Amino acid sequence: MKVKSALEISERLASWEMLDDASDVLQNCLNAHPFHPKLLQRLGRIRLAQGRPEEAAPLLEQALAHHRLMAD
Repeated sequence: MKVKSALEISERLASWEMLDDASDVLQNCLNAHPFHPKLLQRLGRIRLAQGRPEEAAPLLEQALAHHRLMAD
């Protein structure tokens, strides 16, 4: 699945409060694109919405680190 599609689908699923499904879409896309900052950020936000901050924090930190690497 393409990154853009995964982000759009996961956003729609999250808006319908289908957080587990949104998480699955992002996880599957991350298998092909493991360091994509937007995927990591979105999954981190989903984890927060799921009440799983201990899993969200490292995802958000990775997203920020990879975003900075791509910007340099």
